[in-house]
Amino acid sequence: MKKIKYLSILALAMLFVTNPAFSQNKPVEKEFRYTIKTNPLSALGGPFWVVVLPLTGEYKVLFETIVSEKSSVQLGVGFIGPSVLVNLDDLTSDEEDAEISGIKTSGFRFQGWYKYFLSRDLSAPEGFYVGPHGSYASANIRNKNDEAQKIAATKLNINGVFGYQMITSGGFTLDIFTGLGFVSRKWEITGTDWDRDSFKDKASVSVPFGFSFGYAF
Repeated sequence: MKKIKYLSILALAMLFVTNPAFSQNKPVEKEFRYTIKTNPLSALGGPFWVVVLPLTGEYKVLFETIVSEKSSVQLGVGFIGPSVLVNLDDLTSDEEDAEISGIKTSGFRFQGWYKYFLSRDLSAPEGFYVGPHGSYASANIRNKNDEAQKIAATKLNINGVFGYQMITSGGFTLDIFTGLGFVSRKWEITGTDWDRDSFKDKASVSVPFGFSFGYAF
């Protein structure tokens, strides 16, 4: 996942460099009011990790609407399920315990932010933007045969972000952002023998990176 973050930073830097030419030469063909986006790579891992191990994956959709010539509001909802990168069944299986046959993962994530667009020659929802971003996620990881054995997790993010949203004349949308903020993670472990030292409540500074792509109309 670190490689994805580095690629996001590189792409954002390239957009900063090329923005003047892009703004001056882009033909004005269509005004866009809404965007709908996703990031299928989030199914690999997120938003809950232990060290470098993704405990969950996220399957999300983002919807954005402009509220003025230079601003927009974006809302997102995601279903939290198993990561497609790591099989928790294999990690938690015990050949001597026939009662453990699998792991059930479920949860949700809501997020939203306000974007103020800075690009002089572009209107919302295109160009460079800044604004506040927040998200809240909750997930449960249970033993399928004994749901009293579970790990409950919550995660709260509050960030200030800046980014760039590019929209082609055909409506293809790419949105890349980073920033600085605060993250709080909380864990509640019930009836399991998982290493509790790996699931400690934590609040810290965060540096978010993200990108999504979709369609504008």
